[in-house]
Amino acid sequence: MDVEDPRALVSFITDYVRSEPFRVRYILRIIPINRVVDTKIEDIVNAVKELSGAIGPGETFRITIEARDSPYSDKELIDSLADAVDRDVDLDSPDKVVLLEIFGEYAGVSVISPSEIVSIQKLKRAV
Repeated sequence: MDVEDPRALVSFITDYVRSEPFRVRYILRIIPINRVVDTKIEDIVNAVKELSGAIGPGETFRITIEARDSPYSDKELIDSLADAVDRDVDLDSPDKVVLLEIFGEYAGVSVISPSEIVSIQKLKRAV
């Protein structure tokens, strides 16, 4: 499925869960993915470089890696990605998250605000 605007989809689902919390039962988390690339360090780094423009001057970032069946260690990936982004790091409360989701031969790459990572359980508890 190709979603033209993943952020709009996240917003739609967030509003839907708030209005109908018990109709959504099998989704735990929603994370918009900006690019899908092959799981090769150079492809991942290039995608992060392209997307890092979303981190404005004076903004901070954190790298989050969620890997399943990855050929690389988290340290390898973090070292490569940190060099690709010329901004300050803030591990506790960053303005943006450079998110890397690895699923074997494919990697999803996003540069998003922490608020764009939606936990359905937290939404339901807030209703």
